[in-house]
Amino acid sequence: MNPEILKLTTVVLLLLFTGASCQKDEMEFADESIEISSIPGISIYKTNSNYFDNISVQITTEGKMNKIPAYTLNNPRINVDKNGTVQVNFRWRLRSGYIVDREAYLNDAFTNITVQEYVDWNTSHGVSSWPNSSIEPRIIDKDPFTEFYFHDGINKTPRTFTLGEINDMIKNGTLETVFTKLK
Repeated sequence: MNPEILKLTTVVLLLLFTGASCQKDEMEFADESIEISSIPGISIYKTNSNYFDNISVQITTEGKMNKIPAYTLNNPRINVDKNGTVQVNFRWRLRSGYIVDREAYLNDAFTNITVQEYVDWNTSHGVSSWPNSSIEPRIIDKDPFTEFYFHDGINKTPRTFTLGEINDMIKNGTLETVFTKLK
């Protein structure tokens, strides 16, 4: 075989394999027509890293965990997609790079425990949550938020927003006219 054809074939195959291995999973963005009530509140944030599929816990000012999630397959906050992947029904990824979350607050910390792992373990053990001693060592970020906005639906007039409206507020720079910037 001609050495130049062999070299060319090798380069082409190398490029094909490199290209195939570099494909990234497409991020799935939320449907902008989804409506969210402001009761009890809505958080919009960006984080230091991608924690979208991870569980969060609440940390007190003394550094103690005081809220851990209780997720099972019977929980209405949990959804299983057609591929069997466990997802939460209260957190949405926006095209703008922000996350809209019905359960997050500024004193939350993220763990390296995925929602999938958490629900699978809870299901197999017949429980709804893990003991603090199992979660605490898996906290990976106690100060995860680079930006954090909140709309208090309890102490303000209740409203309903679509994710598209929230995206538009972010794009137009009007988010702070409706949401309070906490960080």
